Amino acid sequence: MQNSPEAGAKDQPDSKQAEWGSTRHEGYKRFSHSYLQPSPLFFTRDHHPLWLADTYRARSVFLICGGPSFATLDHTKLRGPGIMTMGLNNSPRTFRPHLWCSVDSPDHWIRSIWLDPCIQKFVPISHVNKKIFNSDKWKFMRAKVGDCPNVVYYKRNEKFQPEQFLWEDTINWGNHKNFGGGRSVMLAAIRILFTLGFRRVYLLGCDFKMDDKTKYHFDQDRHKGSIKGNNETYRLLNDRFKVLRPLFEAQGFHVFNCNPESNLTAFQKIPFSDAIGETVAHMDGVDYPNERTKGLYETKTEDKERGVGA
Repeated sequence: MQNSPEAGAKDQPDSKQAEWGSTRHEGYKRFSHSYLQPSPLFFTRDHHPLWLADTYRARSVFLICGGPSFATLDHTKLRGPGIMTMGLNNSPRTFRPHLWCSVDSPDHWIRSIWLDPCIQKFVPISHVNKKIFNSDKWKFMRAKVGDCPNVVYYKRNEKFQPEQFLWEDTINWGNHKNFGGGRSVMLAAIRILFTLGFRRVYLLGCDFKMDDKTKYHFDQDRHKGSIKGNNETYRLLNDRFKVLRPLFEAQGFHVFNCNPESNLTAFQKIPFSDAIGETVAHMDGVDYPNERTKGLYETKTEDKERGVGA
């Protein structure tokens, strides 16, 4: 009896078969109206699913990019209660965020990010066994990404499809060169922030322009070829964000750019001070140093409902 093509197919390990969503480059579409159990997006180092969706439901966040304009802002305003921040790549060298996202090799980033348990780190799961690099001693450490605290892992895809960008089961970071190129951690970060429940994202240091004199708000050089490549990526991202913006806003998800001089024109530009004001509005104007504690424990709930003990 002649074997079927299926019978002759080579078996593959389960872990390899489950490594990607649909294909190596493409995520499996998840519809917002689907009643099926959603595929996991975040994982532990051992591939156990983590459910973090809506952790920050309806809140705002500042996404700190690498542009030098970030150095001109008053960073103390970002350290107040009610302000959430996410950093990208080596931006924590200038400002330590609550959240952090990367896509490239772990040895590109300063080791204090990896070692700091106060920063929740979102990184590709393929990096779990890669070593951390000590840029002061200029050598690799024994520690690997998987040994570091507070790391959340995700799976990437490399085919940008705007209609499913917010819903697919892997995190898109642009296009593989086979599909036109132009990949960026910024795409991955914005998708992650949406999944975490944030509904207003304020971009800081999002300059979308680079030359020999203006590169980053931290010390990092780039050669002419890299500068040219970055500027081309900025152009591609601007086009993609123009397509994504109405899809974002249809879901009540809004992105704003706090740099009035930015070459990113896809999103509305607003002053940094306005973004701070809008972000802390949900804190109800509480006077943090003098917030009352007296009577909270002793007063019964029913008395509180009647206003007794105020």
